[in-house]
Amino acid sequence: MVRHDAIVIGAGLNGLTAAAHLARAGLKVLVLDRNGRAGGTAAMRAVEPGFFLPAWSLRGALIDPATYAGLGLAEAGLRVRAVDAGVSWFGPGEWTASFSAGTAQRAEFARHAHEDGDAWRRYRRDMLRLADVVTPALTTAFPQPGEAGLSAFGRRLGFASELAAWPRTDMAAKLDIWTESISTILDRYFTSPLVKAHLAGAALAGATVGPSSPMTAWRLLVPFLQGGADATEGSPRLLLPVGGTDALVTCLAGIVEAAGGELRMEAEVTDVKLRDRQVRGVVLADGEEIAAPVIISDLDFKRTILGLFQWKDIPGDLVEAAGRFRMKGTTAKLNLALDRQPRIEGVPRDCPALAGGLRLMGSLAEQDKAHACWHMNVVPQNPELSVFLPSLVDPALAPPGKHVMSVLVNWVPEAPHDGPWTDEKKNRLTEAVLEKLETAMPGLRETVRAQEMWLPHEIENETGITSGDLDQGEMTLDQMFFNRPTPFGAPGGGYATPLKNFYLCSQSTHPGSLLPARAGANTAAAILASMKRRQGA
Repeated sequence: MVRHDAIVIGAGLNGLTAAAHLARAGLKVLVLDRNGRAGGTAAMRAVEPGFFLPAWSLRGALIDPATYAGLGLAEAGLRVRAVDAGVSWFGPGEWTASFSAGTAQRAEFARHAHEDGDAWRRYRRDMLRLADVVTPALTTAFPQPGEAGLSAFGRRLGFASELAAWPRTDMAAKLDIWTESISTILDRYFTSPLVKAHLAGAALAGATVGPSSPMTAWRLLVPFLQGGADATEGSPRLLLPVGGTDALVTCLAGIVEAAGGELRMEAEVTDVKLRDRQVRGVVLADGEEIAAPVIISDLDFKRTILGLFQWKDIPGDLVEAAGRFRMKGTTAKLNLALDRQPRIEGVPRDCPALAGGLRLMGSLAEQDKAHACWHMNVVPQNPELSVFLPSLVDPALAPPGKHVMSVLVNWVPEAPHDGPWTDEKKNRLTEAVLEKLETAMPGLRETVRAQEMWLPHEIENETGITSGDLDQGEMTLDQMFFNRPTPFGAPGGGYATPLKNFYLCSQSTHPGSLLPARAGANTAAAILASMKRRQGA
C-alpha cells in the first residue's frame, strides 16, 4: 500500500492551495480528484472548440493578493490583470459604473446625484476602516468556542483590542454593518436609486439574501477586504488571471508538483478509513487503498461527512451538524460563444469598467422581489443577471474577433414550486435570460454561435457540490467565523474536526467565499501548527 504524509481530497483552488503550502513545508502530499482535470468550480470549459470560459461560476475565481504573494504565484509564472469593477445597466441611458480612479468614481456617482459624488469618499473611508478590523480575522483560523491555549487567547485578545480602539462615536456605526440590511446602510450614504442598486447588485451575486434582508450589510465590505490606500480612491479593482482560471489552476498544480507532491485525476475517493476515530487513509472507487496519517477534504461539508464515512463510525453530533448545515442552490449559469463583441445600449464601447462585468440586476425593489420569488421557489420570468466577458480581459480565450460570455442567473430555485425541472422549464428560463440580455445588448442573439445552460441540480451533478451551492454553504452570520461549518471547540479553528488528523479546507470553512483560496491556506497553517505542537511535546 502506497504511503503519503497527507492526502487532499479534491483539486479545487482551496485543495490545491493547501497542498502547495504543505508540500513546500516538506510533506509528501497526494491530491486526488474524481474529475478529469483540476480546478473544481474554477475549471474552464470550451462551450465550443476554441471558446473557453469558467464552466459553472461567473469568473471562476478572483485572486486574493495575500494568497498570490504567499505562494509566489508571480515567480511561478502567473500573470494577472487588475480591472475596474463593472457596470450596472438599468435601461437606455440609465447605467453606472465602478472606476478605480477616485475622481472618475466621484464624477460617475455625481452624474446621478450631485451629493453622491461626495458621499462616495465617506463610504469608502468607512468601508476601509471596517475592513481593516475584519480582514485579520479572515486570514487565520478563527478561535473556536472553548478552544484553549495561548494562540487562541492571543487571537481573541487581538480582536478585542481592535474593538476597544474604536472611538465611542463610531461604535454604533461599526456594529451596524453586522446587524443592518444592505438597503439601510446604502440609504445612509447615497440618494440615487441607481447608485444604490449598483452597489447592492455587486454584493448580492449568488446570494441567498436580498438587499432588504437583515444582517446583510457586511456584504458591502467584501470588495474592500483586500485593502486600499485612502478614501480618495475609487472602487477596488478585481484581480484576474491572464489565461483564465486554467492558468491559476495550472500554476498551483505546478507548485505542488515542483515541491514533490502528486496529483491524480479520475481518482474518486469513496471512503475514509478510520481506526479509533483517527484517519488511516482512503479508499478509491476502484477499491485501491492509499494510506496517510493526515487527510484533508476540499469537498463541501455535507458531501464530506455524509458521503465519505460510515455514519456509525463517527460521532453522531458530527453527522447531525452536517445535516443541519444549510446549502442551497441559488444560481443557474448560461455560457455563450459569440461571433463579435456585444454593444451595450448607451454605454461607451471603450468604458474600462466593462472588463469587470455587467450587471442587469434592477432596482433595490426589483432585487427584493426576485429574492422573495426565489424563497417561494418561483422560476424567475425577469431574471437578475451578473454578466462577465472573459475575452475582454484575455482575448486568447476566443478566436480573433470572437468573444465568450459568462452569465450567472441569480435567485433560481433548486426545486421549482410547481414540480421538478423539465426541459420545457429550462428552455423558458434560457429564453427569459436571452431576452433580457438582448434588451441591454441589441443584436446579441444573432451573434450567438453556441450556448449551454446549467441549472442548480446540474451544477451539483457536474461538480459534486451539494445543491449546486457555489458558496458551499450559505454565507449568513450564523454560518460564518467560528460557526463555519460548525463549532468544533478544538484547536484548528473549524478546519480540524473531532476525527483525529482529519481536516476540512473547502469554502464550507472560514472564511467561505470572502477571500479566494484563503480557507486552503488557513487549513495548511493549522495542520503545520498542530505538527509543530506535537513535535514540541
